[in-house]
Amino acid sequence: MTSSAGDPSATGDPVVLGGTTTGTAHTTVTSAADGGAATLALANSAGGATLRLTRRPPGPGCDGGLVSTAAGLGVQRVVDGAVVQHETLTTANATMLVPIPPIRVLDSRSAAGRARLLEGVGRVDPRGRVLADTLLVVHLGGVVAYGDGLMGNVTVADTARAGYATVWGRGALPTASTINWWDVGQLLSNGVISQLGGYETVDGDYHPDVVAVWVAAGAAAVILDVTGLLVYHPDSVLAGASGGRPGAAGARARTIRAAAGRGGRTGV
Repeated sequence: MTSSAGDPSATGDPVVLGGTTTGTAHTTVTSAADGGAATLALANSAGGATLRLTRRPPGPGCDGGLVSTAAGLGVQRVVDGAVVQHETLTTANATMLVPIPPIRVLDSRSAAGRARLLEGVGRVDPRGRVLADTLLVVHLGGVVAYGDGLMGNVTVADTARAGYATVWGRGALPTASTINWWDVGQLLSNGVISQLGGYETVDGDYHPDVVAVWVAAGAAAVILDVTGLLVYHPDSVLAGASGGRPGAAGARARTIRAAAGRGGRTGV
């Protein structure tokens, strides 16, 4: 083999892929085997045995190892004598939290604050309180494009009596509450982390990013502020995009939108 300077290598010298020794029977360093089975292969041109340096074996009690995949990183395990591979969460396939300037997406006390409502706009009393047993569906158009979740605060004000509300984004209505109140005239706030889902109105308009608020009991004014977004790529964040963040026009965001078509998302 040759050293990195091109001279015959000596013990301890760094070597170059494809380099050869000066003898007639030499060894050439070739690339790693496909699929990560070997990290280095030495092929003997004189017909001798080939030396393969494989990955370090798993530690004691661990039948598996890490492999690189098209999506990022995978884990291999041995189950009943068979190798089973799983994708792991990496920057290639996991969500990330992107903080944004606080945005008020719902305030039932004013017409402007109710502008994002897709459902429930007719279930608000003259004081701006959402009536009990009401579903509110809020769209996040212009805030995020095909996001996975949000972080923020939900607030209730001018409560009529004891009650509770639930914030969620996908699937059936959860049995747990997000915020609870126990008296008349209260003003309370609670942090919230929720999934986002898709929603189609009765007119056929599809909104890919919505969150729902179920006011189960006790009329109250409802306010929802968003302070962060869970996304697969920061290009999906539209609110507060500046500098090197081009918004939803980025190539990665287009890929996300294509993959998240309405058939692949379950809304509220």
